[in-house]
Amino acid sequence: RVWILTSHLVSCIVHRASFLISNKTTTTPSIHISPSNIMKEKKVVFIHLDLGIGGAENLIINLALASLPPPQDDNIQSSTKNEELESLNAKVLIYTTHCSQTHCFSEVKIPTGILSSSVAIVGSFLPSTICGGGHALCSSLRILYASYKAYQDHPDADLFVLDVLPTSIPLLTTWLKCTGSVLFYCHFPDKLLTRDTVNGVPVENGNQGVLSSVKRYYRGILDFIEESTMRYADLVLVNSNFTRQEVQRVFPSLEEELEEENLKILYPPIDLTKFVVPNFDEKMLQKQNPIVSLNRFERKKNVGILLHAYALLRSNLRSEKPQVHIPPLIIAGGYDPRNIENVQHLSELKALASKLQIMDKVQFQPNVADTQRSYLLKNALCVVYTPNREHFGIVPIESMYAGSPVIAVNSGGPKETILDGKTGFLVENDDVAFMEAMKKLVCNVSLAVDMGKNGHEYVREKFGMEKFRLSWCKMVMEALKRGGVRKRRERESGGGYDVGVRFVGYMMEATIALIVAWVITVVLRLFGVVGDESSVVGEVRAFFSKEKVADEL
Repeated sequence: RVWILTSHLVSCIVHRASFLISNKTTTTPSIHISPSNIMKEKKVVFIHLDLGIGGAENLIINLALASLPPPQDDNIQSSTKNEELESLNAKVLIYTTHCSQTHCFSEVKIPTGILSSSVAIVGSFLPSTICGGGHALCSSLRILYASYKAYQDHPDADLFVLDVLPTSIPLLTTWLKCTGSVLFYCHFPDKLLTRDTVNGVPVENGNQGVLSSVKRYYRGILDFIEESTMRYADLVLVNSNFTRQEVQRVFPSLEEELEEENLKILYPPIDLTKFVVPNFDEKMLQKQNPIVSLNRFERKKNVGILLHAYALLRSNLRSEKPQVHIPPLIIAGGYDPRNIENVQHLSELKALASKLQIMDKVQFQPNVADTQRSYLLKNALCVVYTPNREHFGIVPIESMYAGSPVIAVNSGGPKETILDGKTGFLVENDDVAFMEAMKKLVCNVSLAVDMGKNGHEYVREKFGMEKFRLSWCKMVMEALKRGGVRKRRERESGGGYDVGVRFVGYMMEATIALIVAWVITVVLRLFGVVGDESSVVGEVRAFFSKEKVADEL
């Protein structure tokens, strides 16, 4: 705790000093958006850790697509097809450390994907974990390497777009002195995504003693790095008002940088062309429409509560309304066999279904293809979205456009996307509440169809790619403008700004070196190479002590 508080204090003092120094020589001009500024082709480089199947990956792909010229055959109304829409004519590149052709979106699949030729895989040799742990540290090292390679290959890029971790932003803006701007898209603070929390809510994991203290120290260092590096971005975007509030809450030292004008919301879109327009008349006549859950197989997705709720629903209807048909339950979603949690959690869910004696009514469909995904969402009686305090949640948007009402926890992003009682239900995070909501739709199919119609129109108007492309264009232009202001301020400050940021940078380098030394020590002790009393830092200290004694002799 002392280390974390000291780190925050030093970071705040240094940043405030550098801010005051730089403001003595220059003031930040107001930013005016002008589409004519980016009429020429721009080069936009996206840097993402793992280009798999998930909400973050879907967002990156949509950002890349929105950076390309709009397709000529888009059914875009004449009122929206203006100069601003067509101004972002960019060359797009995506740098990632992993992209499996069996576990990725169709846009990046070789050879037919529209973005397949834009993907560059670098640093695949870097480990994602160290002996099953250190995932956050490995992710930081991988994003640093990917960012370095992206800059090395494209030093003339106009804009670098990063997400997930901001660790490498100072590398681009301060050490490599990139000429382009840097934009960071924050899906959710990584500080709130640890094993000890579920979307920011602490959970009891049973870890106590020295190991727990070491983990807290290790995590505190990484959290400090995340908070310190995010301020170097020219513009920070978030996916919902909920995420913006969480960022401002957990990163208090960034209060000045992350005011509303510097921390903007860009809601993720869906590509409406991927979905078949729902046939509500046909849906009304169908008797076997399933209840669907669509999530990655991760514990934080809270899918277990749906199995409990479904077991209650089955028992309740059998006793109260035996004439009502009980629809099957389909648990589908992203599944990566390399991910230990995916493998373990799928087994856990199957075991739970067997324990609740509902295995005969439950189907598990891991790693569904795009076509199957669309089919499930279109034909569902309802989609049950179980994550608590979800950052945004793209599944509810896709489900509503496909014509299926959504039942979700009344927290986080779904509160901003689901109209309670009109396009679905927002319920408390317990199995009884989910059961009651499902029961309303199972016993009244016409209500489900009416909600599906409302949701389809709502999403079409608010979350389509055309509106998203317009918003993204404005964000890119603002990031370019802010990047220009930053570089001009650095030139005019006479080095004052550089002194501040480099001092913080050197502190970060020393911190990272200590983390690496600790990890190496743990690994060497694990394999018995060194004793329990030895450490890398201790050996370095002993070496220089011996050298000093030798010099004196």
